Amino acid sequence: MTNLPIRGRRPYSVSPDGEADLPFRVRLARSEADLNRVIALRATAYSRHVAGVANSLSRAEEDDFRDDALIFMAEDKATGEVIGSLRLIRNRIGPLRIESETPLPHLFRGKHLAEARRLTIVGGAQGRAVSPALSKVLYETCFALGVDHLLITARAPVDRLYRLMRFEDALDGQLLQLPDVGHIPHRLLYLPIQQADAIWRQSQCPLYPFMAQTLHPDILVRADDLAPLRNPLAAASALAAE
Repeated sequence: MTNLPIRGRRPYSVSPDGEADLPFRVRLARSEADLNRVIALRATAYSRHVAGVANSLSRAEEDDFRDDALIFMAEDKATGEVIGSLRLIRNRIGPLRIESETPLPHLFRGKHLAEARRLTIVGGAQGRAVSPALSKVLYETCFALGVDHLLITARAPVDRLYRLMRFEDALDGQLLQLPDVGHIPHRLLYLPIQQADAIWRQSQCPLYPFMAQTLHPDILVRADDLAPLRNPLAAASALAAE
C-alpha cells in the first residue's frame, strides 16, 4: 500500500473508502539497471516533444545521484516496461536545480522545499493513469518528509494536471526558458504541502477521491524506504566506486 508516513499520521483528513488495483506498480529506482531503464524512457519521451535535448537525456544527470534525490518509477504489471518516472530533490543538502535558473520569491525563503523534475510518461492509454499515481506518491512523500512547499516546472498542456491539483503560479505568470528542456516556456508552480489536504477538500479537487479516499496497494513506496533519507542510487554509485 502507499507509504505509512514518517511523521506518524496519514496525510489526509478522511479515511479511505476502499482499495483499487492499478495496471502498474510505483516504486523507487534502486539500482543502476533501474536508472538505465528510466533514462531510456526519458530519452524516448523527450524526443517526441523536445528533440534537441534527447541526446543529453540518454545518459544520467548529476541530480540523479544527489544524496537527497528520489527517483520514482512506474512499471507495467503485464510487461515489466517502465511507463513513467519522476525525480524529487530537496534543499536540505544544497540548493534546488531551479534556484540556479531563477530567483525564488520571498515566500520560499527559509522553507523546506522540494522540486520535482523529469516527469516522463509513455503516451496513450497505457500512461493515462500514471500521472495521478506519481502525483500521489510525490505528495505523500513530501508530507512524510515534512516539506513545506513542492515546486514543479511544467509546460502547457502538462500544467493542467497541476492546476487541477491546485498548484499556484510562483512567478505571477512569468514563463521560464529552461535550457534542459530546449528553452520551451515553462511555468514554475508550487503546492503548500502541509495545507494541501484542506485546499483540495475546500475546492472540491476532482482528484481527491483518487488521492485520499482510495488505497492503492500497487504504490510500493513506504516509510521504511524513506527513513534513511538517502538516495539508493547514490549509495549504489558510491559502492561501485570503491
